[in-house]
Amino acid sequence: MTADQEHLKCGTYAKDKNGCTIHFIRTIVLKEIILGELNKMISFVKENEDEFVQAAMDNSVQKQSSELAKSRKKLKDAEKRIAELDRLFTRLYEDNVSGKISDERFAVMSAGYEDEQKKLRSTVAELSTYIDTAEQKSADVTAFIKAVQKYEHITELTPEIMHELIEKIVIHAPDKSSGHRTQEIEIHYRFDVAVTTAVADSMKYDKKRKAA
Repeated sequence: MTADQEHLKCGTYAKDKNGCTIHFIRTIVLKEIILGELNKMISFVKENEDEFVQAAMDNSVQKQSSELAKSRKKLKDAEKRIAELDRLFTRLYEDNVSGKISDERFAVMSAGYEDEQKKLRSTVAELSTYIDTAEQKSADVTAFIKAVQKYEHITELTPEIMHELIEKIVIHAPDKSSGHRTQEIEIHYRFDVAVTTAVADSMKYDKKRKAA
């Protein structure tokens, strides 16, 4: 095949005829779109880093930092209270054994301690998950920005660039409602920091190539 003929076919359809429709996209058209979108992303990140971080984190940097600080404090307080309840339960058991409190009183108080501990352990698990996720997301965004900073303007796609900056590319089935063939392209960037969409229009590409 010539460069203009080479194309990519739908992998989902190849595996499961009922999973998608049979469609394709010319490689040369897709490459042009990816190059354009990558360079837009590079420019945007370099010129609007704070805005990019805010969008990628789905929150303002200040609020994210504030929420993390509050969550860490709540986690520390919850863990401290769990340890305290362990000590109280031990003392309660000793008082019951020595006869200082009745079995009925022991049963009521120990049930209360256990219920509080159960709720606190659930809170600790939720807070730990939130903190780990937020910290990982922050690290991922930082890693993506660091990778982007290596480039000024990409003129040629290489496997290294694709693997470093892009997680996956989704090619939708063609739409012919406008009278000619167009396709929506989704570019998912590494670490799930952003998704951009573009429209592949083979007719526009061919016209531009002929004019050149």
